[in-house]
Amino acid sequence: MEKLKIFDLQEAYVLTKTGSKGSKTYQVMILTPFGDFALLSHLSYQENQEIALKINDFINSGHSLLVQQNQRNYLFFLILFTLIIMAIAAFFGTSPVTICTFYKSIDKVFIERKSLRGKQIIEHPLENILRFDIQEKQDKYSKLYRVVIVLKSFKQIPINPQYTDKKSIRYAIYRIHSFLKF
Repeated sequence: MEKLKIFDLQEAYVLTKTGSKGSKTYQVMILTPFGDFALLSHLSYQENQEIALKINDFINSGHSLLVQQNQRNYLFFLILFTLIIMAIAAFFGTSPVTICTFYKSIDKVFIERKSLRGKQIIEHPLENILRFDIQEKQDKYSKLYRVVIVLKSFKQIPINPQYTDKKSIRYAIYRIHSFLKF
């Protein structure tokens, strides 16, 4: 709660501020010989007008006046917004890391997925690989792609569960083919 002691009040009025996108905010201004003092601005025009009228009635009547304002509800929304952002960041921060390793010497491929939630290892002999394909997924405004290993049983295993751009995927397939001499 904000407390303000002002002497020799002259007038109170509502100042309207227009933002760059046309939004309007209202603020009660108190005029004194020492300058203008602003009260909190997070109220509607009508609420600010009521406060300004009370202050002007007080100035003209000589009676006592109590005006209280607090920003607890804005603090609640700020904390809630911060918690939501932290939850989203934690979700993306815990996304799995994938390592795909091809071993010619032992004739195997290992796909290891690590995350804070656990670890998964997928293992297959290189001789079971039929080919490498590109899976595509339509995003809002573009297409995304990922590499999948197609086994002789026609089972498809994504090397990485996340999708990315086509150029990166084509380069990954080129590197795999070059290494395995496919």
